[in-house]
Amino acid sequence: MAALLDLVRKLIDYGKELAATLDQRAAGNPYFTVLTFGTNDLAVILARITRGLQRAAALEVRIVRACGRARPDHRACPQRPVAPPTPPMPRQPVARPSAPRAQTLPSPLSTEDQIAADRRRPIGAVIADICRDLAIRPSHPLWREIQSAINRCGGSYLRLLKDVLKTHFQLAAELIAPPEPPTPLLPSSAPASTGPP
Repeated sequence: MAALLDLVRKLIDYGKELAATLDQRAAGNPYFTVLTFGTNDLAVILARITRGLQRAAALEVRIVRACGRARPDHRACPQRPVAPPTPPMPRQPVARPSAPRAQTLPSPLSTEDQIAADRRRPIGAVIADICRDLAIRPSHPLWREIQSAINRCGGSYLRLLKDVLKTHFQLAAELIAPPEPPTPLLPSSAPASTGPP
């Protein structure tokens, strides 16, 4: 349980750092937001990060309570205050290339009902959804820990991996697709004139 709690706290720290540096990352690489989140709409991205952080904070509380029930000595699962994080909004818009195609994204805001439903779902499934919200990919340093936690706690690591690959292959295909060829002009059906009679 302590390793699981540590992983959730690392996800929270990563989500906060991602929200705080989103502008810098996007300015340094104009394709970062499109390639990572499938959109360049910062409001949608920040809403997704916020939802992931809210889910992670609720999961942290759930695990801490489970630790308290399982172990009378709370030092094994130390509690820390959990406040719903509020990522900063971008200060200045940055010119961004347009996304290849508007990708259908999940509803950007997490409602109380969604978080309440997460309490009844397997912890591994909630962790997978947090990874989707924070756009965590196999290259992320936490990926192996995430894979292990999802498999141990009732989630589907293969479904998460399939979603990640589907999103990235679709975006890659759209980015490298050749442009549509111009439509050829059809010959006029009017008879050619040879000059005055």
